[in-house]
Amino acid sequence: MLLEIPSGALADYWSRKKMLVIAPVIKAFCFVTWFLADGNFYLYGLGFLFWAIGSSLVSGTTEALLYDELVAFKKKDEYEKVLGQKKFYFHIALAISTISGGFIAHYNLDWALIFSIFPLLLSAFFALLIKETPKAKSTEEIHYFEYIKMAYREVKSNRVLLILLAYSFGISIFGDIEEFDQLYYQLSGLPIFAFGLVGFLWSVLNSFGSYYAHKFKNTTWLFYMFPFVAVILLFFVGLKPSILMIGVLLLSYFITSPLEVLIDSKIQHNIKSVGRATVTSVSALLINFFGVFLTLIFGIISKIWNLPAIYISTSIFLLVFAIWALANRKVFAFKKN
Repeated sequence: MLLEIPSGALADYWSRKKMLVIAPVIKAFCFVTWFLADGNFYLYGLGFLFWAIGSSLVSGTTEALLYDELVAFKKKDEYEKVLGQKKFYFHIALAISTISGGFIAHYNLDWALIFSIFPLLLSAFFALLIKETPKAKSTEEIHYFEYIKMAYREVKSNRVLLILLAYSFGISIFGDIEEFDQLYYQLSGLPIFAFGLVGFLWSVLNSFGSYYAHKFKNTTWLFYMFPFVAVILLFFVGLKPSILMIGVLLLSYFITSPLEVLIDSKIQHNIKSVGRATVTSVSALLINFFGVFLTLIFGIISKIWNLPAIYISTSIFLLVFAIWALANRKVFAFKKN
């Protein structure tokens, strides 16, 4: 989390392409460390440190590079479509790896760790092939720390951007309740062998939600109606855990997956400064801090009450969130740039 904004500023100041080359290489050390850990808790923690550093170098950098490249080729209105395709391929890869990783780990967990290294090295290789459009030169040199200052000033002064960041912040709650889903599967009586199948279905549903998100970019009601629907779905998920309710839980993820693409797009369209990666990293930092706080809160809720109470609590949060989004619906209206 501490590296989110510094890495975003580095991407703006130095090179977004080079950041995308370095990040997966660092993340590959995570799996190397886990392979060597042999049950050692401290090496396991070190592996997660490599994972976190690699992730922080990518968040903000990828979106900024994609948006500025589309601007350079006069295709920025296609950002929602291209970002949706990016997330589509991500979820398809996740679906494939969930199934294949389960089979590999069943025979030998170490092989699952080793095989995880190769896609990351391929990512670094393909990042090397990117021909990054040279940045427009400023009339005066912008120093590294100035990007951080610019990001702070823009977030502080741009009310629309602030609301969009807050929305992204709120919708990220779905990434936090996911951490408890496998416990919910167990509580619902789902056989362990089927966990991978559910993960596969989750990824496929989210891939299509992301892929077709751009078709709703002119739709304002989506931003408050989909959270309202998720309120109802998650309430029943928490009310009566069962295998049937696992399907309802997956449906709640599916209907909100387009929102991630659309809100990211609106954030990018509303960033005015050259420090695009830095501003985007501010959003990632807020989401990470929110995630840590929520995970602790959810843990306390499940301890005091029970696991299903997490999903009911989330539905209550989303009800307040949806009302807030409805009150700010004009901000989500599509505007031709």
